[in-house]
Amino acid sequence: MNEAIAPQINCTSCGNCCKSLMVLISDSEADNLSQHLNQSRETFDQEYLEKGSNGMMIMNKMPCHFLRDNKCTVYEHRFEGCKEFPALHLPNFKNRLFTTFMHYERCPIIFNVVEQLKDEMSFERDHTN
Repeated sequence: MNEAIAPQINCTSCGNCCKSLMVLISDSEADNLSQHLNQSRETFDQEYLEKGSNGMMIMNKMPCHFLRDNKCTVYEHRFEGCKEFPALHLPNFKNRLFTTFMHYERCPIIFNVVEQLKDEMSFERDHTN
């Protein structure tokens, strides 16, 4: 379903993931992007990242610093979590149902896949609302 639906969605007309999604950032990803931006890693971290006490890193601002006109300005150097989203192409879909439903209203691809799943499984809908 993802393979049929995803190409029909123009992500740059939406951009909701970049406006509201928190992705984990690895040291190597931060190194890569800071290098691309010609910044020291220290400057990059201070300007763009928030670090948790456990060492995990996320962007320090939403929407993402690198979103302009619903397009990623660092697309070739974006983080792995950004590349994977909405992750419907990854194996073990059933193990990620909670996350998928969390993003149901955020992502038109997820929304349409779930709606098609409902139809395929003869999900009974309440048509009174």
